[in-house]
Amino acid sequence: MSRGRLGGVVPLAGLLVLAACSPGGARSPDETARRQEEAAYLAAPRVDRADFGAGGYSLEGRAAKGAEVRLASPGGGGVTVRPDADGSWRLTVPVASAGAIYGLSETSAGRTVQAEGYLFLSPQHGAWMLRAGAGARAMSPGAAAPIVLDTDRAGGTVVSGRAAQRGLVGVQLNGSRMGEGRADDAGVFEIRLKGPVPPGANRLRIFGDGISAERTLNLSPTIPPVGGPLRVTPQGTGLRIDWLTPGGGVQSTQILP
Repeated sequence: MSRGRLGGVVPLAGLLVLAACSPGGARSPDETARRQEEAAYLAAPRVDRADFGAGGYSLEGRAAKGAEVRLASPGGGGVTVRPDADGSWRLTVPVASAGAIYGLSETSAGRTVQAEGYLFLSPQHGAWMLRAGAGARAMSPGAAAPIVLDTDRAGGTVVSGRAAQRGLVGVQLNGSRMGEGRADDAGVFEIRLKGPVPPGANRLRIFGDGISAERTLNLSPTIPPVGGPLRVTPQGTGLRIDWLTPGGGVQSTQILP
């Protein structure tokens, strides 16, 4: 994974570790083709849905057929499952009231692929894929907050949310135009702001096809969590998550209702 700076470095979707060459030295054309097929076969695992219930979160997703899918916690524990014949997998994981973060990976024939981010699960605030250098993605219907801010230590910020399908969206900060973009086919937009967001009080306005929202932000610097990979801070009815990225950086994800 990259260090994931929000100022312009985009994270890799997954990291596939392969041997540098075949046991006999240089790869033959057949060996190269076989490894390319394996790389395509081992696409990064993904979560398609997360539903919270009495037993915790029920997760559904996709992975390579025959692989072992693992949901691992920072403390070393984890849950493993194997996909069905069509590549779909399902598992249930209990979650404490404070929320928890997990790494998702799949392993096949000694090769491991990581998902594009860390999975954050909260009983109150839904399930989110935290992505280094990019906006968090909602994994469950209950997590469909209007606005999400992802900020790095330098103040680089990505604003994401929902608007009309393929709709145009603009962002203003303290009255100045800071970015624009277009929502995807599902109505999800992700806009990287043109400059850093300063600490302190800021007025954020998001407008466009299917969205019109304003928020007053009181931002504090992003600092590393102590004693673990994340720090969760309630903010009114919203939430702030300060977390360590795979590349050793720190990112703040703010879920704004």
